[in-house]
Amino acid sequence: MSTSLFQIQYQLERERAPFTRAAVLQLLKEQCGLYAIWLPTGEEGVYECLYAGVSTTCIRRRLLQHLSDEQNPELRRQLRMFGELVHFSVVFTEDREETLALETAFIRERQPKTNRNKLG
Repeated sequence: MSTSLFQIQYQLERERAPFTRAAVLQLLKEQCGLYAIWLPTGEEGVYECLYAGVSTTCIRRRLLQHLSDEQNPELRRQLRMFGELVHFSVVFTEDREETLALETAFIRERQPKTNRNKLG
């Protein structure tokens, strides 16, 4: 892997934006990458990762799907309950296999509560 998990985590943790349609629409089209959806913990500047995922075709489209018709019942509940507080972050990648490997490593490291079914 040319990108380290540490680099990915650092970027995802530092570059959060409010999870709104307007913010997502500012992302480049047709870019693959890893994303995280965050919720503040109540402690100043500390966020919990609710969900991590990838898109190997268009990360912008995937995030818009989360905003409009979320298939994960637990994540849907969290997004409805905490709407304005939820943030997201993105790391664009070049390689499909690297992207999938980074997602698995990030999920294992952070253990987002709405990703638990992905690690089975």
